Amino acid sequence: MVDISTAMAAAAGERRNRGTGDKERKKNRSGADMGIESFDPVKHVSKEKADTISMWLVISFAATMSLLMRYVAMPSAQDNADMLWFIPMMAIFLLPSIHRAILPEKFVEHYTKGTWFKASFLHIFTWLALTFLLTNAPFADIVAPEVDDGWGMITSTEEGYDFTKSSKGELTLTEGYTGTHFIVLAFTDNFDASDAKYTITFNGDSANNSWQDIESSDASALDSVRSHKDIDYPVAIAVPEGLTEGSYDFVIKVTEDGDPWENTRTVTMTLVIDELVEEDSTE
Repeated sequence: MVDISTAMAAAAGERRNRGTGDKERKKNRSGADMGIESFDPVKHVSKEKADTISMWLVISFAATMSLLMRYVAMPSAQDNADMLWFIPMMAIFLLPSIHRAILPEKFVEHYTKGTWFKASFLHIFTWLALTFLLTNAPFADIVAPEVDDGWGMITSTEEGYDFTKSSKGELTLTEGYTGTHFIVLAFTDNFDASDAKYTITFNGDSANNSWQDIESSDASALDSVRSHKDIDYPVAIAVPEGLTEGSYDFVIKVTEDGDPWENTRTVTMTLVIDELVEEDSTE
């Protein structure tokens, strides 16, 4: 039998014997011998400075790229819009070269692959944010006026005008219809929608905007398609009388002198005239 005191003394002696080698002694030490890099405050400060300078360099580069693409490239890139995002995206491969060309070696020596990875994301998101700002009002206008709240048709009655909203891009009348009908809609824009040019055609023939004539008799006739009465541009196109069975297109082409290029939009509205089915008479 071995008592507890004897067993503990034997174990302690065995541990002392195992700890005599260099390898075992290193395991019992802390710091560099355990693979932990010693903290160098001077090197740490230098790396923080290098990272900060890199951040501002990338932001400045992305801002310069955004300004060049907006005010130099965009005015002549309407037919090749892909270059407006392709060139800035490919510019991330220039970041290492720009750092090495501009910054002194005492900063560049701290940069690693992780630095270029972070710099790439910073460049892309900075460029996207500034581009979004510079291509929208009040700095730019790259979209033609658009339809405000759908379109439909108003029909004159004794009480005023009844409104019928379009369904799946078309409206329907029955052959032999009576009364006065107008196709109605309104356009809105970042700027004044009335400054654009509106060319209206009915089945290829020129048509007029009768909105002012309707407004003079009923100012609320087009309210169903106007969500922004203070800034929109309403349109009312008279439906010719006596149309026979078939499908007819009302087309509005919008042309706007935008910034930096000309904006266009084409809106097509279809009116279907159904055949009049006469009921069989019985004696």
